[in-house]
Amino acid sequence: MASAFPKLPGFVPTQEIDKPNFRKVSSNKQDKNREINFLPNKEYPVPRKQPIQIPPQSGMFNPDYMSTTHAMHLPKNANNDSEELYQPSWVKMDRHVLRFNGYFKEAVVESALENYRIRKINIFYYLEDHSLSITEPKQENSGVPQGAFLKRQKVLKADNSKTFILPEDFRINQDIIIFGKTIRLYDCDQYTREFYELQGIPQESSFVPQSDSFETKTMTKFIPQKDTVMKDYLEHKLGGGKVTSQKQFLENDRKVLKFYVFSDIEYILHYYLADDTIEIKEINSANSGRVPFPMMLRRQKLPRKFSLNQPGQTYAEDFIRPQDIQYGQPLIIYNRKFLINGCDQFTRQFYFDKFNVDFPLGGQEEFIQQERSNIIIPPHNGIGDEQDSLGYIYRLQPKPPKKDFFKWVDNQVNLRFLAMFNTNKPEDKDRVFVITFFLNDDSLLVYEPTVRNSGIPDGKFLEKRKYKNVNNNNEFFTPGDLIVGNEAQINGWKFQLLDCDEFTKKWYSENFK
Repeated sequence: MASAFPKLPGFVPTQEIDKPNFRKVSSNKQDKNREINFLPNKEYPVPRKQPIQIPPQSGMFNPDYMSTTHAMHLPKNANNDSEELYQPSWVKMDRHVLRFNGYFKEAVVESALENYRIRKINIFYYLEDHSLSITEPKQENSGVPQGAFLKRQKVLKADNSKTFILPEDFRINQDIIIFGKTIRLYDCDQYTREFYELQGIPQESSFVPQSDSFETKTMTKFIPQKDTVMKDYLEHKLGGGKVTSQKQFLENDRKVLKFYVFSDIEYILHYYLADDTIEIKEINSANSGRVPFPMMLRRQKLPRKFSLNQPGQTYAEDFIRPQDIQYGQPLIIYNRKFLINGCDQFTRQFYFDKFNVDFPLGGQEEFIQQERSNIIIPPHNGIGDEQDSLGYIYRLQPKPPKKDFFKWVDNQVNLRFLAMFNTNKPEDKDRVFVITFFLNDDSLLVYEPTVRNSGIPDGKFLEKRKYKNVNNNNEFFTPGDLIVGNEAQINGWKFQLLDCDEFTKKWYSENFK
């Protein structure tokens, strides 16, 4: 915006009042007046020289690719001592940097958490050209922009001397003013200390700056204690989890200690050695007058001491072990006493082998109610599997019959036989069949090979399933019922077994001697 005042001496409000003349000065003379730019930088003795580093010039993905240093342009046969005499200051002081740590206070308004913020910064002073840069380490959720605080540049002193800041102006436990910021220095690195000791002005010892409310309340991370019991419970509830010791599980799987205990009535206590868990079952009997309830205590690890902790506190991982269960001694389970009256034979042998303790037998056994059934099983109608059909008789919602998994895995073997109809019908006398017996589930499959111009469709003759042998009390077929030369009646069809393959002969010679 143009000024309304005339550009005459005495009418310009921004002019210097004590200025005697207003002649223009040439740019060449102005450059000569700036003597500070032409003064050579002061050289300092350094504690140690920088090693000669020649960056690799091969590989474009190298971060130093095509970068240069002063060492790359040194003469090959030059003497280092004579070379230093003629080196300029910006070469001698190259890569020599002083590092200081400081802080300054910054007022914070309209905040109930803090009144001021202590901002810690790092000051880098470059001896090459007496420039400096300032960086501020980033803090999480600080709310202020952090990182590069001041770009590398020369900074004038705050005393209006029109001179730049020099290394002598940095003293630990003293203030330095940079662009209006009063910064208190509290530490420096080892190289900086060695530099000042070489100059004869050693730095003071470092100190820890005071902390503000933001650092004490916000930056202090709360480390919660892990509730391993709750974590293990949630993992098992989701179908995962593992025992503490895999070896313990493999050695003691399906090994259970059984104790007979008494509190107000008789109970049975089971201790699972695989994962050190305990469950308590009620002994229900007929006409006892009590409502039958299956479990007094569900399966879980039992702590020695029971207490209700505050939310967030962890439970003690001190659980009851087998050596804590003793005959005649009360066992405290959630502030309820259970008296140990005896155990079973397996538990007695376990205590004798491991602890050399003779644990007495005894106790009331669990009442087993006899099942009374008036179910009349009808004969199988031949549709589907008989074991599958029996599920509709015993249960309202049938379950699929259980298969012998180990037999199915260990006997992936098939026996094949060549058979013909044992009949006098001329159209069936020449029909040939292949009977396959599956050892993994004792099922049979009858297949009729293709015969050209026979007029009879080929393929599967009898579906694969278990068939009963009417000549052996309606028992299911076994390999012993299929002997070459004998007759086998399968599903009402009479087959004469003529031959078998080589594997079947070898299998019969090894298993039927």
